[in-house]
Amino acid sequence: MKKIFSLFLAMTAMVAVNAATYNMVGEFNGWANGSAPAFTEVSAGNYEITIPDFWGEAKVIVDNNWVPQYGGANQGDVVLVGETYTLSAKLEDATPDPANLLFGKAGFGYKNAKLTLKVEGDVLSITFVSGEEYDRTALPDTYQLVGACTNNWNLADAIQFEEVDGVLTAIVPDLSGTFKIVKNRAWDEQWATNRETNAGLTLGVPYVMGAKNESGDPANLSLANPFGSYTNAVLTLKKEDNGDMVLTLVSGEFQLMQADWHIPGEFLGWNCNAEQRFEKIDDNTYELLAFEFGNRFKVVYGTWAVEFGAPTADAVWEINKEYTLALKGPDFNAIDNKHIFEDCIITLVVDYENVEVKLTISSETLPSAVEDVVVPNTTTKVIENGQIYIIRNGVRYNALGGVVK
Repeated sequence: MKKIFSLFLAMTAMVAVNAATYNMVGEFNGWANGSAPAFTEVSAGNYEITIPDFWGEAKVIVDNNWVPQYGGANQGDVVLVGETYTLSAKLEDATPDPANLLFGKAGFGYKNAKLTLKVEGDVLSITFVSGEEYDRTALPDTYQLVGACTNNWNLADAIQFEEVDGVLTAIVPDLSGTFKIVKNRAWDEQWATNRETNAGLTLGVPYVMGAKNESGDPANLSLANPFGSYTNAVLTLKKEDNGDMVLTLVSGEFQLMQADWHIPGEFLGWNCNAEQRFEKIDDNTYELLAFEFGNRFKVVYGTWAVEFGAPTADAVWEINKEYTLALKGPDFNAIDNKHIFEDCIITLVVDYENVEVKLTISSETLPSAVEDVVVPNTTTKVIENGQIYIIRNGVRYNALGGVVK
């Protein structure tokens, strides 16, 4: 009997460990699936949740992931207080997303909103039980700073500008990378890089931001020196009479970020892993040895925090030539993408103070056609544990040219 009871406890624990968590995600939390509030199971297959401030469109997701996800059958479907709605499901990546559901009356929010969820296999039905209704359109507009450096683009945690001596002011503990200004914790209205100048933000200089318009969202804004960051940065925001939104970096302590350089691209892979990482030679020089290299790429500082690309939209790179890369430039394409080069030394020289990045791709070998690439006779190719390694001059490289220690 003791063994049977122990087995029952073990099976119960396994079910508990593997039980799905149902989360509510939507406009009210900036669609941040990683921090979406969870329903609490009150009985088998029955769940409930109370959200302090609930408004706008939303969906139900599982384990804070986008698949499975449950939403509306049609865009524009509404669930009012007191109503129950059978949700449409997305159970596989390849299937289309269900529509967003609007909960409550358009333009209204609900304090301490209570919702219940009934789960019967893959069929979920949601009920908007109750909530204290208020008119969101009557609320004063608020403005927030959102970005990777502050809150990983989570609108719910965006840093809000507060009125200080009549001026909208925000204090950002670490202002770096890229960011935007949004209104009322939503993406409907947003401001970032000036569309005409494409310039960055400079300490003490008022900056007229570009707004979202019919051509799309403005590019993410960065500091004029994207390699740096400001700790305890003080920012002010002002709306001019002509509608311009002006952001000013008033103060902060400047320091250079510590990050790695990578060269993600079509040939090495669009990642920022060891295969694409430069080795530091000195304070300003970096190198990467690529057994084979070709086609298009970008150079990034950090994990896509700061991007450099081709000097111009129509520029192409050639072997053994030096190029000055452009901040936020497009992909840098090879002059001939039908061939690749072997034994490449890719050198990066960085002037951090003046934001200048120079790149040279060097090789003494003639290009080989992509379909005809072979390992040169001067190297030894070995296969260990299913992995291909190249041994050249006593140094071991992986198939992408990365040094294997």
